[in-house]
Amino acid sequence: MSGSRTVQARTRVRALWRRLRDLPFVGVAVRLGDRILWAREITRSGLVDVPFYAAQRGWKHGGLRRATWDYVFRGFRHGLSPNPLFDELVAGRGLPESHRVPALYAYLVSDRRTVAVHPWWDAPADAVDDRVAPLDFAWAHRDTTEVALAVAGRRLTVPVAQLRAWSIDAARGWRRRDMRPLAGDRGDVVVRMLQHRDRDYPRRVATAATLTETNAVVVAAVGCEVGQWVAMDVASRLFPGLTWRHFDRSVSYGAVVNACFVARHADEGTVCVIGPRSDLDVEDVRRLQESVRRGRAVAPIEVAADGTIAAVGAAGTGGTLPYRILAGHPVEDLEGIADRLLEVPLLIGPTFAIATADLSAAGALSRPHPAPVAALCAALRHENAEFSCVVDPRVRSTAYAPQEIFTRDERATITFADDRAAATSILERAGFDVHGWSPPTYRSRAGSGLEPELRWRRPDPSMLRWALKISAPPGPQGAVWGDTHFADGLAKALRRHGQFVAVDSFDARARPSSYLDDVTLVVRGPYRIDAPTSGLSVEWIISHPDQITAEEVGGFDLVYAASDRWSAAASDRWGMPVEPLLECTDVDQFHPRGVERTDEIVFVGTARGIARPSVVAPLAAGIPVRVYGPDWRTFIPASAIVAESIPNSELSARYESASVVLNDQWPAMRREGFIAMRPFDAVAAGGRVVSEYVDGIEAVFGDAVVTFRTEAELVALLQRDPDEIFPDQAALAAASERIRRDHSFDARAAQILAAVRERREQSVRRGVGR
Repeated sequence: MSGSRTVQARTRVRALWRRLRDLPFVGVAVRLGDRILWAREITRSGLVDVPFYAAQRGWKHGGLRRATWDYVFRGFRHGLSPNPLFDELVAGRGLPESHRVPALYAYLVSDRRTVAVHPWWDAPADAVDDRVAPLDFAWAHRDTTEVALAVAGRRLTVPVAQLRAWSIDAARGWRRRDMRPLAGDRGDVVVRMLQHRDRDYPRRVATAATLTETNAVVVAAVGCEVGQWVAMDVASRLFPGLTWRHFDRSVSYGAVVNACFVARHADEGTVCVIGPRSDLDVEDVRRLQESVRRGRAVAPIEVAADGTIAAVGAAGTGGTLPYRILAGHPVEDLEGIADRLLEVPLLIGPTFAIATADLSAAGALSRPHPAPVAALCAALRHENAEFSCVVDPRVRSTAYAPQEIFTRDERATITFADDRAAATSILERAGFDVHGWSPPTYRSRAGSGLEPELRWRRPDPSMLRWALKISAPPGPQGAVWGDTHFADGLAKALRRHGQFVAVDSFDARARPSSYLDDVTLVVRGPYRIDAPTSGLSVEWIISHPDQITAEEVGGFDLVYAASDRWSAAASDRWGMPVEPLLECTDVDQFHPRGVERTDEIVFVGTARGIARPSVVAPLAAGIPVRVYGPDWRTFIPASAIVAESIPNSELSARYESASVVLNDQWPAMRREGFIAMRPFDAVAAGGRVVSEYVDGIEAVFGDAVVTFRTEAELVALLQRDPDEIFPDQAALAAASERIRRDHSFDARAAQILAAVRERREQSVRRGVGR
């Protein structure tokens, strides 16, 4: 148990150090101490390549001390890397606190053997000795060692000395802002934009490289770090058709496209521009290109950073900026228009495809405008009445508005035609009735002209429009959150009950189209989400009961909590009804599959920034635990980490096959009787769970869940034969069937839906009575 206590002590020391760092006066000394520590460790590592670092800085002379101190004080924040085999952005993606500390320092204090350090070299796979990290070995033997590079399926083995020479030369080119002409003579051109501080740039560059098989491809790196530039130089040696150009962050979107297009004067072919945040794959790009015709441009559905719709094309409505059709709506509103290409008045996002001849005829994006793509389309429509714009609903592109990425000093120079009739037609196809047009109510849309006043057209009298609002962030970052899977399971259940359901990430909790929703159901996780001002509001508290206040609960029409005890206490304390409603499981995902049970002990979940006893204590006692989840490197050996995530589709089989599934609770949840979602999922899948004790857990799960109260009890349980402490297979199957019947999202959805309908009927009766 001493190992567990040591880890917890280190965690407390780190937390204290972080608090001191924020104090006045004392914080200055602490931050200086940080840098002295960083510099000392980095100097001792022997991994600083002074000539490579000097090439990035443009120094003619420089020693180890100068390079190291420059790196720890400012270089790492600008993406500079101290070694050609180490990329600051790529390595930082898998290391703790890389936003605050140099990635090389974080690497040195982590398990180096498992850290990916280069975009094209799989260092962990090249480990030759369990005691020496691949980077350390390759650099120490750089005059005799080779590394295998792989970009989008193509491989190249090169001596480290050669890769170093390429990297130094590329770093000097980055300083000079080298501009290379487009490679190849293919008629189709792809402009792949790349933004600064993009930790996912290797994936985007690899996709661009693959496109060189049928296109001339240029990566337009706006304000890029030297690591991105060096990586593209190496990638071009495997894909000669790949070209890249560097642009300052002050440049405009149109200027970037023009600079990449100006060398192409062919009348045949297409130009496809991919915005900085977009993750179109090869098939998506080909779909856009196939839909392009002379006289027709095409774009994907644009999805905003918060997960809502950014635009389904645009329409002029009398302002200096066009109205973005369905902007601020949930993506679920696309269901009615996702069957075929959709003609729209204008395109507006940073991702689009157009015929080369049309782009040439319009003088490319030569007209300054805050919405340059819409201005281009308006100009082409003015010159050619037959010119059309279409959106391909099969393709989704995550994007910022161009003016949020590039310079904002462009001025409108054209007037958009009034396309309200066309926009109305699209909105009606999406399931809305338009009851007039009015100025935008949101300040962020100032200048957009008129916007529609919408009403949702109810497909069935019994169907309600629901919005599930959760604390998870949007996109891939939120995909690993339990809150996301909780909302997805509840949404599917409500849809099976004939309801329309949209799921809003935390960033979209106040989306502008919320006024259309009949019911807002807040799944209360770690962050507070206030009740809306329209429709009926429901709160389901599933965690962090210590944060809940009477003022928060009082804003909702119906309130549920995933604890019998806490619900009763809160109702008495605040004098308002809080109904108990335990967490549950998604029976579509979690059910027995007949998978053979192994002898593996499994834990699935994030470290949450603490040494979670259910994982740390067994490992400290020599009991192997297979961990799936992020942020564990600081607390446990890397050998115990199987992966930073596991697909939800594979989780049921993993639970069923495990000898034991471990579960613990947030301290506040444990104290207040909140049972986490994991036991519901694991038992529904046919698994066996060892869980931290929570009031009521044994009554819900019976013998399928065995509990512990202390670390010593946990270790003692895991040292026993699991067949001795758990019931036989028939009893586990019965427990699984009971959980899936009584504690499914379908059962919970039916209960909530009945209460909502009763409350709405009461409101109608009161209205009639008045």
